[in-house]
Amino acid sequence: MNRPDIRWVVPERGNRIVMTALLGFARRFGRRRTSMLLWPISFYFLVMDYRARRGSRVCLQRILGRQIGLRDIFRHIHHFAEVTLDRVYFLLGGVDEPKLHVSGRDVLLDALGRGKGCLLLGAHIGSFDAMRALGAERNIRMRMLMYRRNLGGATAALEALAPDYEAGIIAIGQPDTMLKVAESLARGEVVGILADRAAIAGRSVGVHLFGREIRLPEGPFRLALLTGAPIVMASALRRNDGSYDVKFEAMPSLLATQGRGRRALVQAAAEQYAAWMENLCRAHPFAWFNFYDYWNETT
Repeated sequence: MNRPDIRWVVPERGNRIVMTALLGFARRFGRRRTSMLLWPISFYFLVMDYRARRGSRVCLQRILGRQIGLRDIFRHIHHFAEVTLDRVYFLLGGVDEPKLHVSGRDVLLDALGRGKGCLLLGAHIGSFDAMRALGAERNIRMRMLMYRRNLGGATAALEALAPDYEAGIIAIGQPDTMLKVAESLARGEVVGILADRAAIAGRSVGVHLFGREIRLPEGPFRLALLTGAPIVMASALRRNDGSYDVKFEAMPSLLATQGRGRRALVQAAAEQYAAWMENLCRAHPFAWFNFYDYWNETT
C-alpha cells in the first residue's frame, strides 16, 4: 500500500534576515565563539516550537525505550543546532571547516570504479554536508536528490555561502527528475539521497524500524535495478570535539541476487537499509533529526 506522507513537509522555520545576521557573526568570530549562541537559540526552540518538542519526544522514546524529559529534548535540539552551524563552515571552507575521519573510503572508490556512477544513501542522521565536503576534496562529482518545496529564507541564506551549491542539487518531483538522475549516473557521478523519508508522491515500501512499520521510498532501489548503479550507505556523525566520523558501507548488488522478483529485491534492500539506520540510531540516538511524529504514534 502506498500512502503519501506529508507530516514532515512543513514550511521551514527561520528568518532570512536573522540567518544572514548570524552568518555574518559566524564569519567574523569563527566556529568556537559562534557555537556559544546555540545554547539560547536551542532553548528558544525548546520553549516555542511545540511540534518539534513533541516530535523529538516521540523519536527519542522509540529509540531509547524510556520516558523522555525536557533535558533529552534540549540535547536533541542543541545537537541539531551544532550540525547546522557546522554546515556553515563546510560551505565556507577554510580553517574552521570541521575535520573528517574517514573509514570505508575504498568502498566508495570501488563502486565508482565500475563506471555506472553510485547511489549514496544516507539519512537525516548527522551531516550530509560532511560527505559533500569529502567529495569536493577528492574531486568526486556529487549531485544531491532533494525535496525543495518547503525550504525557506534561512536555508537560502545558508546555501548562498557556496555559489555552486544549487548546481549540485536535483529537485524531487520535477518532470525531468529521473532523467537528470539517470544522466548523472551515466556520467559516473555520485547521486546522494536521504532515503529515510517517503516523498509525498511516489511508491513506498513498508519495513519495520524499532518495532513498528514505517514507509521508505522505493525509488533508490528501483533506480539501482534500472541503471545497475551500486548502492553505498553513508553516514557522518559528529564527535564531541566537533570533528566528524564519515563511514561508507557497501550494500550487496541487487542485480547479483538470482531467482527473485523485482518487488522482492526492493523489499530486501529496503529492509537492509532500515537495519543499517536502526543500528546508527542506537549508537547515536540524538543525531537523527526527526522533529515530527515519524511513526504516526499520536494520531
